[in-house]
Amino acid sequence: MNYPVIWSILAILAGSCARAGVCSRETQSGQPRNEFQITAGYSPESSTVIGTAQDRKFVIAGFTYAYRCWDGKNVAISYAAGVMPAAIVIQPEQFVIGNPASSTADPTVINRVRAPKHSVYGFGVTPVGFVFEFAARRRIHPLIETAGGIVASTEPVPIRSMDATGLNFLFYLGGGLRFQIHERGAVTLGYRFLHISNAGTTNFNPGLDNNVFYIGYSLRR
Repeated sequence: MNYPVIWSILAILAGSCARAGVCSRETQSGQPRNEFQITAGYSPESSTVIGTAQDRKFVIAGFTYAYRCWDGKNVAISYAAGVMPAAIVIQPEQFVIGNPASSTADPTVINRVRAPKHSVYGFGVTPVGFVFEFAARRRIHPLIETAGGIVASTEPVPIRSMDATGLNFLFYLGGGLRFQIHERGAVTLGYRFLHISNAGTTNFNPGLDNNVFYIGYSLRR
């Protein structure tokens, strides 16, 4: 998948819609358009829907700003942008490409060394995202969301190997239930299918899929 092209197209479409007057002038619910959300999530396992890496756990913590662009009778659409100060991959014990045993060793010899189970810290940004809320005026209502961006890690993920990279693209697609707990505050319980890969920018691109279950607290202003 060519993620840079996909998300560039989505960003252009979002800007074009706003300029074309797609955004409603008033919200049906009477709530403010601006929403700030704090999110924390955990993935107990990795799948292989798109990526091939297995046995990775994933932890996220982040902030999202959303602007409710359209608020119709049955569906509300928000543009969202987020930051993940913590995007942590928990790597299993594995064999990785290591350095030669000594400075006098043959540099053409590739050594494989055992890497113990450890966590790899990452920082992510998702500048392009959308949230679709259904029956948004009800106290409890469903939503679907998607977003894309990049993540930088302290070491290559999901596998530390030759031609691997610590700068990758990410996107997620998911949904959940939103519970309105007071006039401007809400709690969301949801699931995200989150994929990380370098989009073929290097010859080594195993990719990582994670099933993230999350909780978020939102405040509208």
